[in-house]
Amino acid sequence: MKLLSTLNRLNQVYDQLDLLNFRAHTNLPLTFNKEDSKELLPKNKRLNFSYSYLNKEKTRLTNLLLNQVIDFRAPEFEYDKMIHPQMIDKALKLKNIDQNHTKQHLTRPSRNRKINKLKQLIEKIEDENLNLCHGYLNQIYVILLIHQLLPLEIRKAPYQAGELLQDNDFRTKLLQFDYDRYLYQEFKPENYLRFLIYNHIHRMPDYIRSFDARDLFPEAAECGFSGIAYEISIDNVKECYVTFKGTEVNVDYTETSRSKRFEKAILETYKDWDYNVNAILIGNDKSLDQLYVAQDFMRFIETKIAPDSLIYGIGHSLGGHFVQTLQLMDNYFDAGYTLNSAPLNLKLVQRVKPTLFSEDVWKKLFTLTDDKDDMKTLTPELRRQINHLLPHDYSEIINESFEQDMTQVFYELPFTIWIGQKWEYNLSNWKYPVEKHPRAYLNSSEIHAYQNFFEQLFAYLSSSGSSTQVVRNTLSFVRLRTKLLRENINDPLTAKTFYDFANYLYQSGGFKDQPQKVSQEFIEQNNSVIRGSLREWPFLKSINTDMFKLATYFHVIDGAKHFLNRTPNKL
Repeated sequence: MKLLSTLNRLNQVYDQLDLLNFRAHTNLPLTFNKEDSKELLPKNKRLNFSYSYLNKEKTRLTNLLLNQVIDFRAPEFEYDKMIHPQMIDKALKLKNIDQNHTKQHLTRPSRNRKINKLKQLIEKIEDENLNLCHGYLNQIYVILLIHQLLPLEIRKAPYQAGELLQDNDFRTKLLQFDYDRYLYQEFKPENYLRFLIYNHIHRMPDYIRSFDARDLFPEAAECGFSGIAYEISIDNVKECYVTFKGTEVNVDYTETSRSKRFEKAILETYKDWDYNVNAILIGNDKSLDQLYVAQDFMRFIETKIAPDSLIYGIGHSLGGHFVQTLQLMDNYFDAGYTLNSAPLNLKLVQRVKPTLFSEDVWKKLFTLTDDKDDMKTLTPELRRQINHLLPHDYSEIINESFEQDMTQVFYELPFTIWIGQKWEYNLSNWKYPVEKHPRAYLNSSEIHAYQNFFEQLFAYLSSSGSSTQVVRNTLSFVRLRTKLLRENINDPLTAKTFYDFANYLYQSGGFKDQPQKVSQEFIEQNNSVIRGSLREWPFLKSINTDMFKLATYFHVIDGAKHFLNRTPNKL
């Protein structure tokens, strides 16, 4: 079947472009200083050569696919007149994406430097809209599968329990599906999952049933919680995969209005961060609705699936926090994986389930994970002492993470831990500046100041009812705090705290210029707080936005998944 061959080849090209994007991002730290940038010339040549070939091949295959889809004939078309137009529609969308990318005139750098060439290459690859392309391509596969037009190669060996769970690619695609659901509005989630399962194990499920928390619990959307459970039976092996969504900005492209899309995206992100700050960073009793809905969701799932089903929890970022927290409190999962997971907070767990431990055990856990001596770091010895107090070893939960992911700093906050195993991934002989141990730069009072800043920020934002108010109130809060900082910078403690934070960010690549300790008096009168701050703290002008974009890329699924084919350091 020529059409299937073209589909597979185009899918491979998309995967290769995705990997090329990762390779380009791993070279980005070389742009942060002049000495390292000398290594870019040969790397840029190889990367650009690969991109040139893949881009041409993608265009060729996209055109070929459209022609083959138009010419494709099947008896099933006589019974359902919509099958063929559906396929053509998806192929046309792929063609349009490719044409728009070709016509897109990206901003040319003012100087033709090695650094700018690498950044422009990344911009070109990201303009390919690979997730969107994968989505439309998968829809063609799904249409063929639904109507039994996809040639199947079923393996003889029966499915083994946990086989899909052990597959990195399956897990990351299942997690990504929660972000890309808008692409599959015309299909049931079960249809996409059927294709995904076949594609990975070459066995067909006996049945699939999905449960979406937002369909079942109206309060889920209100508080921002998102989770989907998939009940699956393959060769009489019954499993239930429960996925928990992270804090990535999620844009609903089914919403035609750009302003409404923006409104939804900002509010969803705000709700997630409201929970992140109050439940994880602080561990207080505010904004806990997401966890309560997660518990209700799991209780509902247990009553609906087959009693002998194995239940697996999978979560990314905030979703990983839910996997760990639910397992510690209620032991829901037979196994689980998390990716770049946020930690669980023992103070939060105590508030939600105080009977989990005796008062004596709670006291010991809080003593071990407090930071009064400025030394709250989860060393192997501290982990051993904590595990000794827990009811189980929770080795069925595997927390996979990029070793220098941004979430790792949260594990040095008071009362935060991880349960189960921790597998950290990184590249060999690679320079990446993020310092994952802020305790080397910040003392306990400064860590608490960091927590208090965000706690007060979200208390300030609590009355925000729209995305506009969230943005406006955030800027207002930052402006007020900057003004307060300028007014009190002559205080030695304030000056030291400001310098220590700035130095930590500098050491992590957040600033290109090293901050200087502030000693001179500030300009008292200035029309703009921000402008005045830039005059008094010149290093603020050297903020390295590329570093923040890079840290975000390696945190989200698109970037993090590429580390998983390395050998992990198992803690």
